[in-house]
Amino acid sequence: MNKKRILQGFIIIVVLLCCTAFFYSKPIKDDQIVATVNGEPIRVSEFMLIMNNNYVAKTYNYFTNKYGVKDYQDFWSTRYGNEKPIDYAKSLTLKEWIRIKSEQILMKQYGVVSDMTYESFLNELEKENNRRKTAVENKQVIYGPVEYSEYQYFSHIFTNDVIELKKILGKEKFKMTENELKDAYEQLKEKYFRESYDIKVEKISMKKSEHADEIMRELQRSLGQADSFEKLKSNDKDIVFGTQTFNETTAKTDYDVNPQLLIEAQQLSVGDISDIIEENNTLTIIKCMESKERGFQEYDQVKEQVNDRILEEKYEDLVQHTIKNAKVKVVDKVFNHGLKILGAQ
Repeated sequence: MNKKRILQGFIIIVVLLCCTAFFYSKPIKDDQIVATVNGEPIRVSEFMLIMNNNYVAKTYNYFTNKYGVKDYQDFWSTRYGNEKPIDYAKSLTLKEWIRIKSEQILMKQYGVVSDMTYESFLNELEKENNRRKTAVENKQVIYGPVEYSEYQYFSHIFTNDVIELKKILGKEKFKMTENELKDAYEQLKEKYFRESYDIKVEKISMKKSEHADEIMRELQRSLGQADSFEKLKSNDKDIVFGTQTFNETTAKTDYDVNPQLLIEAQQLSVGDISDIIEENNTLTIIKCMESKERGFQEYDQVKEQVNDRILEEKYEDLVQHTIKNAKVKVVDKVFNHGLKILGAQ
């Protein structure tokens, strides 16, 4: 009798194990829910859309740089240190989706969208691609691609919806009075609304060579003794005398070609002489001849920029508050057991 019960118990255990194995081996479907944010679902298809496009390459780079990974066989399921690539990518993707859903919840709240489901998005994508195809066939002008991919269209629509949400918030929840804008301008002007620089310098330059350091140090000593650049001009063809202006017009070239020279020039007052500056295989000494007093851009000139900056700050605070208070529920059997089957295709 005892043997019969043991056998029956064994059979039950085997059946349960088989059922469990079958359950977890079933392929995860695109419409299954990975997680919910305040009840709004994140489905497998949309989760993988963001993971594949935003976090596959980042994950490879992260593990290559941190752990020196070179062999990518079984990469996604291999543990490096205390981390596994698939878990790393899923974690980053979930974090981004919590933000996306939080923003979409705000969009729905303020009437930017009425339906934030992925099914609705796919229907709109199909309609838009059909519209574009028909327009091309009729030789009508279209802007953007002839056919959007899912990721292209998602990025396009989401970006436009965020812009629209900010506009609505700027007119309603975050509308600022003139006095509030002026107060914000006073707080921001030192950091953001300085007039552009305009600096003129004299300079002595010499290509690096065996004796260049010694020659330039001697020239610097002479300048320190109140000799002028003009007086120091010599017949030495290796020493170049000249002037240079740094301003808004030259800014791009200055940052690309002479960033160190620009930094030094910005730190000098009129009449000051720099130390020897080494840049682009050249040694240079500069003397500040002119430096425009950098005032502030007028409030009326930058009023809209002030409003935009404050709106950006308030929008981000609102999104972070929404994220912090969001009720996130992860579906374990999909997130932890199903998505690793899909990997990062």
